[in-house]
Amino acid sequence: MKSKATVTIRDVAKVAGVSVATVSSVLNENYHTRVSAETRKRVLQVVQELGYRPRRVAQGLRKGMTYLIGLAIPLQPDPPLSPFFYDAVAGALKATKEKGWMLSILGFKDRTEELALLQKAVSQRLVDGVLLFDPQENDPRLPLLKGNLPFVVLGRTDDPEIYTVDNDNVEAAKLATQHLIRLGHKRIAFVHIPLSYFTAKDRVEGYRQALMEAGLPFRKELLVEVKGYYGAEVGYHAFLSLLERLKEPPTAVLAMDDTLALGCLQAAAEKGFKVPDDLAVIGFNDSAFSAHCEPPLTTVRIFADTLAFYAADMLLRLIQGEVVIPSRITVPTQLIVRKSCGAMR
Repeated sequence: MKSKATVTIRDVAKVAGVSVATVSSVLNENYHTRVSAETRKRVLQVVQELGYRPRRVAQGLRKGMTYLIGLAIPLQPDPPLSPFFYDAVAGALKATKEKGWMLSILGFKDRTEELALLQKAVSQRLVDGVLLFDPQENDPRLPLLKGNLPFVVLGRTDDPEIYTVDNDNVEAAKLATQHLIRLGHKRIAFVHIPLSYFTAKDRVEGYRQALMEAGLPFRKELLVEVKGYYGAEVGYHAFLSLLERLKEPPTAVLAMDDTLALGCLQAAAEKGFKVPDDLAVIGFNDSAFSAHCEPPLTTVRIFADTLAFYAADMLLRLIQGEVVIPSRITVPTQLIVRKSCGAMR
C-alpha cells in the first residue's frame, strides 16, 4: 500500500478504471466535459479511499492561479467591526472550503488604503478574485477591477454588468417601519451611515415609502447620519445629537445596523428614555448580541453568512470561466420581533 504522499493521479485512474484525463476533469470540476455522474462519483470515492491529494501549488503555477479569493474588509480600530462582517467571513469560508479554495482577508482602514490594496492585488495577481462590500455612488473600486480581476459585490450597483448579491433593502426597511407604524408610532427617527452608500440610500427610501403610504410626513429632521461608519459609539453620538436638537423627541428609532441601535439604546438611557415605554428601537442584521441586549433588540435579519456564501460561490464560478446566471441574487430578509419595539410586553 502506497502512503498518501506517494499516491499519484495515475493510481487513482487505474483503481477507478478510467483515464488520467477523466480523473483530471473530475478534480478540476470541468463540468462541460462528458463525464457521467456515476463516473464522477466513482472517481471521487477512489480519491477519498486512496487519500490522493492534488498538488494544488503545481496546478496553480501551470494555470497561473493562486486558488485564493480576497475578501476586502474594513478593519476599524475604533469602533470594532460590525458582527455583519464576521458572519460574512463565515459564509465565504464555507463556500471556498467546499470548493477546495482558500480565503484571504484584505484588511484596510480607509478607502485610500483599500484602493492601494486592490491595485496591488491586480498588478501582482495576489488573488484570483475579490469580494467587495458596501458599494457607493461613483465607486472607484469598480473601474479599477472591471476587466482586470473577477469580482462580486455584496450590495447594489447601478452597473448591470457587475455581479451582485444583496437584500432588497428598500423592502426590508419598509417592513420594519410599517411594523413601528402598526404599533402606533408617527414620529420615527432613522440613524444611518452616509447616503453615498447604496444600502443607506435604499433603506431610507424604504422608510420614506412606509411613511408616505401610511399618510405620515417624511421629516428630514428625524434622519441622522453618523459621522463615520458602523459602530455603537457613532450610533450613540448621532442619536444623542438628534435627541438634543429636537424639541419633540421621536417615539421610535430605526437604526441601520445593530451596533448603531446599541448606541441608540445607550443615548436613550442617558437621556432618561425607557425602552420600549418611551422609545421603540429596531436594528438591522440580527447580530449575536441582539437577543442579549436590555431589552432584547428587535431587528431585521439579513443573513450575512448566506449573502457571502452565494457571493463567494458566484465568484469561484466566474473565475473558472462558467456562465453565471442570474448575475444578481437577492437574499430575503426577516423581521425578528423582540421586546425593544414594544410588541412583546
